[in-house]
Amino acid sequence: MERINHKTFKDNRGSYTPISTTELDLKWTQCSISVNDKEFTFRGLHYQLNPPQTKYIKVVQGSIVDFAVDLQTGETDYVVLRDSDSVLIPNDKAHGFLTLEPNTIVVYLVEGEYNPESEHSIVWTTNPVVKDVVNIYRGNHPLVISEKDAIGK
Repeated sequence: MERINHKTFKDNRGSYTPISTTELDLKWTQCSISVNDKEFTFRGLHYQLNPPQTKYIKVVQGSIVDFAVDLQTGETDYVVLRDSDSVLIPNDKAHGFLTLEPNTIVVYLVEGEYNPESEHSIVWTTNPVVKDVVNIYRGNHPLVISEKDAIGK
């Protein structure tokens, strides 16, 4: 997981952040927007094998704990990302995040065509680091999670 800093310009209208995709030097095939109405929404831990996908994750609004799990070793990295923060997730890692605020918006740039037959997920409770970090942040609050992410694929 590599943290990437793009300069954000702010004024009385709001903010503007140009993202140089040539600086990231990848062939982006998809741009996705994740709008999360509730805090403590968990998405992930997703990965795809054929083709593998590199992901650029940018928080537009709100904050998240972002997770990257190495598919070979299981080593788990995480970082708190707030408005305008971003990370690059290599294609050999599963990715997921936990929202820390309501109305959190995350944008993904993805390298590698989506292939539903090749998508997989790791159940968050089977990874001790992810499980501990999620439980520390959410405390006694309920977790918002899809059935698919809760049972894995």
